[in-house]
Amino acid sequence: MKRVLVAIMMLVAGLSIAPEVPAQSDLFIGEIDIPSFRWGRQTATFEVTNNSDWIKYITVETNIKFEGTYLNPERTVYKHYPLEPGESRILTPEIDIPGNYGRAVLWVRLYDVIDTLDTILPGQKVFEQPFKLTFHVPEEVAPYFEEKISLPPMVANNPIWDNEFTRLLPLFLNEGKSIEEMAFITRSDTGFVRDVLNQLTGQGLLLCIEDSSYVPAFPVFLVTQAEETKRLAELFSDRLAATIEGNMNAYRAVMDSLIEEGTLTTDSNEILHGGTILYRPYPVLAALLLWYDLGQAFIAGRARLTIFEATDPCNALIGQYMYAVQGGDIFCGHHYYNLTRNRKRLDIKFGDNIPEITCAENSSSRGRLGESISYRYKPEYVPEVFSVSAQLVRPALRALSNGVDELFRSNRDSLIIISGKYGHEHVTVAERYWYWNQLATRTLDKLVERGVVKRRGNGQYKFLVSQ
Repeated sequence: MKRVLVAIMMLVAGLSIAPEVPAQSDLFIGEIDIPSFRWGRQTATFEVTNNSDWIKYITVETNIKFEGTYLNPERTVYKHYPLEPGESRILTPEIDIPGNYGRAVLWVRLYDVIDTLDTILPGQKVFEQPFKLTFHVPEEVAPYFEEKISLPPMVANNPIWDNEFTRLLPLFLNEGKSIEEMAFITRSDTGFVRDVLNQLTGQGLLLCIEDSSYVPAFPVFLVTQAEETKRLAELFSDRLAATIEGNMNAYRAVMDSLIEEGTLTTDSNEILHGGTILYRPYPVLAALLLWYDLGQAFIAGRARLTIFEATDPCNALIGQYMYAVQGGDIFCGHHYYNLTRNRKRLDIKFGDNIPEITCAENSSSRGRLGESISYRYKPEYVPEVFSVSAQLVRPALRALSNGVDELFRSNRDSLIIISGKYGHEHVTVAERYWYWNQLATRTLDKLVERGVVKRRGNGQYKFLVSQ
């Protein structure tokens, strides 16, 4: 068997990277020893001497970042040490190496701080040294990289999914691989594999069916099923787009009727009026028809389609809506739908492409009213906000969905046949969500291509829906 090196540390003559130390430093830093660069928690060891007459508070930062690969995880760990005047001390900061392949740079940095609780400032850095690492893909793992693993919208924002080992884990478990087998083929150790399994189990993503035996708590769709499901979505999106196109005259007739009876304003710019959204057919079709109305009915039935209930797009533990797909994003839709409830209204966030967000360091924080405050949209994805009266838009949605019921029945039957063909006992909520996103994405694209509607703004919208 061809031997595959797990990691190569470029710290030899001619390739070494010298540490950077300020010319006038009261600290002496000895040689850094890192015995192992295997995945998981490792330890660096080095001696530091305080040559000053003052007590020093030292913060050690270890930062590793992968670059130029499919996934580029980054991990940073801080550890704090006090040093008395003249004291020499052996420091043992931790290094958190994620399960990833490719090139990475590890930095060990020391900061001379006033208070370890304060924010670290660049000017407080007194030492840094890089280590260039390469993690090669083992022969046994290489075939798994032929097809990427895709997750539901926003789920990849959860840090647990930011590395290649965790992305491949559902496939390994789907094949019944043991902890020892997974450790062997990935060139890791069983302790690391077990730690990741326990972490996923703690988040409800895996089930431990017996001692040291795990299965995914969500469906895993292989590329053969994904290809067949994609063809089904293509077929029915043609039919659904044609049905909606044929109902546009009825939609306009409903608007005329609402205007005539005085319930819909003739001022399309009266933004606080709950019906003016009807003057903007693109967000009506994209979000309110395809997701708030039809999507909810297809995926969740009579229940609210609250995909991110009790979570948020940074943590994104979506329970029954969770799935993994082999084959990449070509087998997934790219709509984002997030309905949340409060006492007075429904809040719906929609994107015709998945928005990029910035997550706060403490992404579990919540506001006084329970709303998530853990993230914000990047500027180019900030949504346009609409006030919507469900009572006013409901007649228009009924007009647009006329004739869809029979199409739905045929669609569900076909999906059941495909699912059963690949060993699934029934079509889960997760499978319906995965499939519907493909169907809705393709339907909306076709409506735009045919000139039925014109895309509005950046395709990101927020609806404040009163019941």
